[in-house]
Amino acid sequence: MLELQQHSQPRRRVVACAALAALALLSLALCAQQQAARAAQSGRHAPKLDATPTPAATPQAESESESRPHGAASKSADVIVSFIVIEYDNAIMDVDFRAREDVADTFMHRLEQSRAVSASSQGNGTRKEARDRAKAQRDAYVVLFELDEETGASNAGIGQVDTRTLAIKTYVYAPKTGDLKFSDTIYQRPYRETATVGGIPVPIAVPTRRVEQYPSQLQLEQAARDAADRLMSRFNVILPPDN
Repeated sequence: MLELQQHSQPRRRVVACAALAALALLSLALCAQQQAARAAQSGRHAPKLDATPTPAATPQAESESESRPHGAASKSADVIVSFIVIEYDNAIMDVDFRAREDVADTFMHRLEQSRAVSASSQGNGTRKEARDRAKAQRDAYVVLFELDEETGASNAGIGQVDTRTLAIKTYVYAPKTGDLKFSDTIYQRPYRETATVGGIPVPIAVPTRRVEQYPSQLQLEQAARDAADRLMSRFNVILPPDN
């Protein structure tokens, strides 16, 4: 009996040691899990220590104080083509001054309706002067605007030309070279009022109450708008709405 008890005591020590070792391993595992949890919690809350980030420095080239005005930038981005308009100085033809001014103003107004076009009127000149002016330009086209009699029309006598026989001619000279790029002749056509249907202008034949200041005023103004539209179409400019 005593011998049996002596043999069992070493076995109990081994079991106790194993239990202590297992308990130690379990304690180490629990400590490791607690440390990992603390580290994770610390990582989640770390950004709160610096809630207000330091703003990045703005490059000097893009600083607000040195940036271009928004209006000027958008305008230059919108413009596709620039025109310098010169009225042809034809001393031989005697055209009613009201017709000259009215038709030229209508032509310019139509060009200015488009945001894609930059147009300026710069006096009178001949074809040679228009070409020379174009050679001095870097990117602007020179447009020579002329009122001329239609082919086959004849002035019955010396005096003012009948405005009902007038046509509009435009000559476009390229910058730097002065070469003739385009030329167009626009004839008068029966005047038509326009109405907008679904955003699309539709010509309608209706009488107008407007009193003309000179013969064929409405037809000539319409021809001037047609000439401006033809010029813009030459440069693939989307035409502005009629108004």
